[in-house]
Amino acid sequence: MEEEFSKVEGMRRQPQQMRAIKRVNQILDAADGLFAEVGYEGATTNAIAARAGTSIGSLYRFFPDKESILKALATRYLEQMHEMFFQLHSPDMATLPLEVYIDRVINAFDELITAHPGYRAVFVKSRAACQEVQDMDSDLCAQFAGKLADFYRFKAPHLDASTGELIALVVVEAVRNLRRLSLTRDDQFQHRVTQEIKKLLLAYLQPYLS
Repeated sequence: MEEEFSKVEGMRRQPQQMRAIKRVNQILDAADGLFAEVGYEGATTNAIAARAGTSIGSLYRFFPDKESILKALATRYLEQMHEMFFQLHSPDMATLPLEVYIDRVINAFDELITAHPGYRAVFVKSRAACQEVQDMDSDLCAQFAGKLADFYRFKAPHLDASTGELIALVVVEAVRNLRRLSLTRDDQFQHRVTQEIKKLLLAYLQPYLS
């Protein structure tokens, strides 16, 4: 069964029936692949519709323009990240050795981004195309920082609230910017930066959480 499609600002109409939800997801899947291949600027609504196996009229029933597709695709990525992040920060995860915890979290994000080839185009190569998408990303990072602060204090009860909030913010912003850097080049560069992110987090968090 298709998952319910969350409300996205800018869509012409929100899909309600299962058939419509399936059609919207087909359009977003097509955009994901096409943005990865030719970039956001190079993609057209006609090409997205053709790849989705639907008519341009059907696409316009839900999306008034290409930017609305970009927003919907970004929303889908961020929702998946939100769900995964909160699952990865359960009380059980706090019992893991710090190095194992870091490895699992960073690998999970790496796998999610790799599974969606359009992510690079949406959040790195097309950053200037839609400020709203960047605002959505910033809002999610703020949620991550809040969750991390609670998680760190659970893992290390000696931490005071202000310290937990500070190190959580530093971690989120460091990873966010280094992840963006990792996606500016090829897959080998992405992998190397990912390994450096793990080393950096381990060295930074050990004094607080070990």
